[in-house]
Amino acid sequence: MELSITTLTRRKNGSIGRREEKKTCEALRIGRDTKDELFLPDHRIPYNLATLHPGEDGFFIEAEGNNDLRLNEQIVQKAPVTIDDIIGIGPYELKLVEPEDGIDLAVTVELIHPVGDDVEELLSRSNLSINNAGFSKRALSWTLGLSILVLFLVLPILDGTYNIFRSSVPTQNEENQANTMFTKNEVTFDFSWHTGEVMDAHKFFANDCEACHTKPFIMVEDQACLSCHQKTHAHLDVAKFTNPDLNSTRCASCHTDHQGPEPLRASQQALCSDCHTNLEAIAKGTKLINASDFGLNHPQFKPTVWIDASAGKQARISLDEIPKENSNLKFPHDVHLIAERMRNPSTGKQEQLDCASCHAPDMSKQFFKPVNMEEHCGDCHILSFDPNKPERLVPHASAATVQREVKEYFSDLALSGNIDEKAAPASLRRRPGSQLTKTQRLEALEWANEKTEQATNYLFSASQCGVCHQLQRKSDKTAEYRVETVSVTNIWQPLSVFNHEAHADASCESCHAAEQSSTSSDVLLPKIESCRDCHGGQLTSDKIPSTCISCHVFHNDKLALMSPTTGE
Repeated sequence: MELSITTLTRRKNGSIGRREEKKTCEALRIGRDTKDELFLPDHRIPYNLATLHPGEDGFFIEAEGNNDLRLNEQIVQKAPVTIDDIIGIGPYELKLVEPEDGIDLAVTVELIHPVGDDVEELLSRSNLSINNAGFSKRALSWTLGLSILVLFLVLPILDGTYNIFRSSVPTQNEENQANTMFTKNEVTFDFSWHTGEVMDAHKFFANDCEACHTKPFIMVEDQACLSCHQKTHAHLDVAKFTNPDLNSTRCASCHTDHQGPEPLRASQQALCSDCHTNLEAIAKGTKLINASDFGLNHPQFKPTVWIDASAGKQARISLDEIPKENSNLKFPHDVHLIAERMRNPSTGKQEQLDCASCHAPDMSKQFFKPVNMEEHCGDCHILSFDPNKPERLVPHASAATVQREVKEYFSDLALSGNIDEKAAPASLRRRPGSQLTKTQRLEALEWANEKTEQATNYLFSASQCGVCHQLQRKSDKTAEYRVETVSVTNIWQPLSVFNHEAHADASCESCHAAEQSSTSSDVLLPKIESCRDCHGGQLTSDKIPSTCISCHVFHNDKLALMSPTTGE
């Protein structure tokens, strides 16, 4: 980005001096380090104080480490900033001003609280050196060196070899827990050699150090991990993105052992934001949008929707674009949630449906089972076709199966006889078991074909199957139909992780506006703004801190298996 920094200096006569400097950078780093774009030569300023980043919706400033900032007299560590905001940085004030053409960010800097001469004099008289304290550098060095040698080498060897400082030999369990110098009122001097307890999954080879540490004085290499974890997939397509920086991440960058019995998965936001803050700089051609903080710099959700279910086409579309799903299914949520319009044909009573009437969680409690016609719809949408036998139903199957079922039903009636329908030929209203002549069999076949066509036209009419399905008649001369393939999205955001069970305290309506949806093409997903009501970034103080790993996974199961890289 193009940056303009104007330093303001107040002269004794009341006038203001201005010195403007223009720079090109990815972010405005602020501090006492000479490498910072905004270098503030004042001992009251930390070397790396803060960074002002460009975001999707503007700029935001983030303090480094445990430093604090003053934004419009409010203490913050990370916050969005706009024009006319005043940021207090130690004795300085940084103000965002309207940039001129060609400039992305313009700021002014002014020293508000200069250091007085008395303070400088005090600092000059406050220098404390080893010589002033009465110590010899050589004697102090020898004393410190010998102390380290005795404390961390001699005593641990004596303790570990002869147990001279212990009353008993430690058990295996005590050795795993001996990470402090004092254990059960005994002094142990080999605590500094303990690497820490390994996680439970690795305890079966806890004493075989070479299983992971294959080379002396070399960090654990990926090959050691992949010798067991052989089904672990890569994070990105290494053939498409060849930047060495993208392929240098080690397994141990995120997964470290000797931290206790629980498996450790690093969750720091920086593990992802180091690359995803400016993807184009390191991954040319990527279609992903920059993201560095869920609360401040994260793109709108892009669910995967069916744009043409008949052709099997899906696409990821931002919720800001109000996507519509073409699943070939007709279903108005709003109508089904009105009790006055939901009458059960079997009981004749009105029923109040809710979300749980159709949507039941699966075994994982993370997703929902697919809606089933027989279980969720069949009580009201009855697939009967013969008024004389309303209990006879066709299966909820393909059009060809339904048509074959209807034809077999009427053909069986015609051949068996005993039909009560007055309009049927006399030969069909005979006593069952009577033999048919050839002419009567032709009459029976014609009647069965006629009844089949009538029933098929009824079933595939707008008042029956056409209520929910897109129908196509193959020919005007035949009663053959085709039902367009129905494909309803089950997992809207396959590139993220969302657990419904963890949000069980929230009502369905708080995220899904089903009562206002009159068509199945509506994508009833909440926007990111809804999630931000409760969730913020890693440094948020008034919401649930949520890092990238809270909703995303690093390993992509759709990519090839990981290949080892050598740690250095």
